[in-house]
Amino acid sequence: MRKNYEICLSGCTCILVPYRPEHLPNYHEWMQDPFLLDATASEPLTMEQEVEMQQSWRDDDRKCTFIILARDLLHASNTCDDSTQLDIPPPPSDKQVDGICVYPKLVAQTLNAMIGDINLFLSEDDEEVSEYLQDSNNKCQDGSESNTPAIVQQAELDLMIARPSHRNKGLGAELALIMMHYGASVLKIRRFFVKIKDTNTSSLRLFRDKLDFSQCAYAECFGEYELERKCKSASEMVKWIENKWTLCGVERSRLYDLHKCPLS
Repeated sequence: MRKNYEICLSGCTCILVPYRPEHLPNYHEWMQDPFLLDATASEPLTMEQEVEMQQSWRDDDRKCTFIILARDLLHASNTCDDSTQLDIPPPPSDKQVDGICVYPKLVAQTLNAMIGDINLFLSEDDEEVSEYLQDSNNKCQDGSESNTPAIVQQAELDLMIARPSHRNKGLGAELALIMMHYGASVLKIRRFFVKIKDTNTSSLRLFRDKLDFSQCAYAECFGEYELERKCKSASEMVKWIENKWTLCGVERSRLYDLHKCPLS
């Protein structure tokens, strides 16, 4: 989507940057791996198809995609000459940042630090649509409009760590919470769900055990669980995420800082 195409989310161990054409060579190489194709239920694409897919994700308001950068790889990933300083946002701290900083070279300088991607696929929550339609036609007793949001939305959360060296390193909880917080605070999502194969024990531990997602469905023909985390409102979801981050033991740090990474 265009909304996130010129921003980055700077976390403690990772930075999320928008999926740009510069990322395509690495991303295309990842998606030739049979393990990743199976884990993501994907089919291999040609580079031309991958280019079209990147453009469609950029332009689709229902698809929010970020590339994941690992901080431990950033200082080794500068492809510029030695005289060029790597310009990257610092990790968040307990101190509030004054204003939004701008990092125009972030994407170009950090291609070697790519380890995966994280996505939200937005849709209406079918269970809430009828309630929304009823409430949106009602007036409050004082004659004012109902405060029901204009669109009731949910999002499927998809997380892929493509680089083997960074799997099972404890990055998943932070990444999922960053993406959920952005989804709830900016995109007004109040229900997140994931679809996980019953053989993917690490992802099941992450979402079911660490992030307290609840099972809401199981497709036996695909061997796939659907787990969800749902709140009554997006603002309630934000509070739940922030509380969960505190419980993760990082009490002196905000979850992430939002900065700009404009197109060159």
